[in-house]
Amino acid sequence: MGTAYKQAGVDLKAGDICSKIMVEAADRTLANRAGLPGQIQVIEREGLHRIVVIRVGRFRLMLNSDGIGTKVEIAERTGQHETIAYDLVAMLCDDAVRFGAEPLAISNILDVNHLDPSTIRSLSRGLTKAAGTAGVAVVSGEVAELGNRIQGSSAMSYHWAGTALSLLHEQITGEAIRPGDTIIGLREKGFRSNGLSLLRKVLTDHYGEHWHQHSVEGKNLGEAALVPSTIYTRAVLKCFPWSHGLVHITGGGIPGKLRRLLRPLKLGAEIDNPWPPCWLMLHCQKIANIPDREAYQAWNMGQGMLVITANPEKIRSVLSHFEVESQAVGKISEKPGLRITSAGYFQPGQVIPFS
Repeated sequence: MGTAYKQAGVDLKAGDICSKIMVEAADRTLANRAGLPGQIQVIEREGLHRIVVIRVGRFRLMLNSDGIGTKVEIAERTGQHETIAYDLVAMLCDDAVRFGAEPLAISNILDVNHLDPSTIRSLSRGLTKAAGTAGVAVVSGEVAELGNRIQGSSAMSYHWAGTALSLLHEQITGEAIRPGDTIIGLREKGFRSNGLSLLRKVLTDHYGEHWHQHSVEGKNLGEAALVPSTIYTRAVLKCFPWSHGLVHITGGGIPGKLRRLLRPLKLGAEIDNPWPPCWLMLHCQKIANIPDREAYQAWNMGQGMLVITANPEKIRSVLSHFEVESQAVGKISEKPGLRITSAGYFQPGQVIPFS
């Protein structure tokens, strides 16, 4: 993976190196709390990725941070700012629930080139609605005016990121996963907040700088690229008792995220009935000649989250109560590795192996 991504200005190798530098620096600070209230414990570590919880009495609190990334540029292009908060809240809260944590509150930092009250009102309305969907409170934040340090051409250009505080219930580590468990896919109708640099490059190369104004078969490209992330938090919380493993399909797609969970268990998976990708993903594959393998590693390809369970009927019943579209997309196998029956543009119905 990476050819199209690097051409889009995303250097995955350099990103790994830089992440490693920051993670190693952060690791050296954990000893700062040794012997003091609030014991800090690393509960997940693989490569450059780790999750840390803080023990306070009998409670375990978890912090995780994320941002919207370059999807904000699409909001600026279209002048539509009211749904972008769904992407921020989904990246924070849906990432927290996969560990068996209940998000309680979020904090956010909005960096802008200059202040525009109208845009701020749109963002705040969206944040209020998105937080309500996830069932969290927005407890703190900052709006920082940074002038030309933030580049853009709209009335107000910005970067938006935040941190979620969650209460860790029964930690869902994946250790309960067994061969034969069903993988339930939660449908996503957009890109969520990942792979947008590649999307923007493909559309700019093909349609020009004002690609967001073009339509394909009556569908506007800007609106399609801006489809807000589905927030699964409340539904997935109710699935905890029957969940053996939870996967949030963000950067790296199904191959990156599902394999990270299964590799330590020496198990594999057969994804033979995936949700279809949204039409814009297929269109981008077509016009940029992006192979299905690379598309599955760059985008969610129709799956927002995966729930691994031995009781698929119960999980699907819970999800339907919250009006979350779901279906059985595959099974856990004893054979390591991942095999996806593609629903992509070039190899529909063909099995793509990922070692």
